[in-house]
Amino acid sequence: MVAEYRHALHPLRDAPEMLASATVLVVENDPVTRELLETILQTAGCQVLAVPNGNAGLLSLCQQQAQIDWLVTRVRLPGLVDGWLLADEYHRHNPDRPVILLSETISDAECPSVDAVFVPPHAPMRVLEVLKGLAGAKLIPVVSHELQRAA
Repeated sequence: MVAEYRHALHPLRDAPEMLASATVLVVENDPVTRELLETILQTAGCQVLAVPNGNAGLLSLCQQQAQIDWLVTRVRLPGLVDGWLLADEYHRHNPDRPVILLSETISDAECPSVDAVFVPPHAPMRVLEVLKGLAGAKLIPVVSHELQRAA
């Protein structure tokens, strides 16, 4: 399955310069989605730190904050550390840069005031499209709810 994506990615090498040299922290508990995101982002020229849970994500943010340019995290993660907490920690050092949050559904009550772009977790290519757009744009806080409601 991953090999199929690699063949389809050649046009994606035109990522903006800022993205092509960026380090992206991916926090995703599903191993298949995590591997797909890692492969897609690496093919676009990103350095990727991929971790399986919020605890490892928080540790990576604390230890390597200066090297992490973008955060892609699932909202709901197993354990005590979720995507909201990771977004808050990331924004302490990158207050004007949105986080890409992976979520099937988010209600308004669950959405704190955080600069984020919401992407369904089953759309890893959309993550790259969003990152390319953000990297090529002036970094202005953005809140965009691009969720497909579960039927």
